[in-house]
Amino acid sequence: MRSIIVGLVSVGLLAGAAGCKNKKEEAEKAQKKADEEKAEAAKAQAEADKKKAEAEAAAKKEADDKIAKDRTDVRDALKKDVDAADRKIEDLKGRLDKAKGAAKKNADAAYAEVQKRREAVNADMAKIDAAASADLAGIKTAAEADIAALNKAVDNFEKTLKK
Repeated sequence: MRSIIVGLVSVGLLAGAAGCKNKKEEAEKAQKKADEEKAEAAKAQAEADKKKAEAEAAAKKEADDKIAKDRTDVRDALKKDVDAADRKIEDLKGRLDKAKGAAKKNADAAYAEVQKRREAVNADMAKIDAAASADLAGIKTAAEADIAALNKAVDNFEKTLKK
């Protein structure tokens, strides 16, 4: 009986040792599989981050292109009116040089007002280049008001020279 027990214990120990070896191999396989999955997850995350960065860059470029176009459109629309006023100012300035006496004094005052209004328009035009999209409409409105004031000053300048 004793030999049977010793035999059974021996077989159990051998099976246990074989089982430990199998468990160790299984643990190594499981660790290797976990490491591979972790590497794949890191790679997938890196790809997702790269795609996200590319999408953000594309969206930023699109927004920058849009604001640049909007700025150009606003500047071009206002520039037509400013150029027309500038042409008229240059013509009147030539007539100012020929004016004499009280008419010249009044015309000089009117011309000073025109110059003041023109500087305000120049400041508005400079703001357009730095404007954010949300501010552009407000700046355009202010510039249009300043251009209207410039045109009124130019008309007054012209009336002063006609006297």
